[in-house]
Amino acid sequence: MLDSILNEVFKALGYLFVAWIVMYTYKTARKNSVDGKYVSVLWKGFLWCAGIAFFMSMMLGNPTCIDTEYSMYGSGCNEYADDGFEPSTEQRTSTFAYYLTLLYLPVAIGAFKEK
Repeated sequence: MLDSILNEVFKALGYLFVAWIVMYTYKTARKNSVDGKYVSVLWKGFLWCAGIAFFMSMMLGNPTCIDTEYSMYGSGCNEYADDGFEPSTEQRTSTFAYYLTLLYLPVAIGAFKEK
């Protein structure tokens, strides 16, 4: 019973954290778009959001390496642990689209919001 309560509490805290990030990006875009700098705010916001979304999609589900082979050309992994999965291109693309939408939509709304 305590596990399910803690699970719901942490889920709610996660939603609040996401809401804080969305509000922060909205306020930052709104503050920086004063004096008609919409294009600059939209471009820089897109680059930041795309970079974060790309990072999050690359961090999706990679297992840890437990047996590494070192050579003069770099290191390679011989055996992976069973603590992750190898995501498909579709899963990485959908994760990228999720984070880009989550982060860039508040930037676009904040940049065009009238004061």
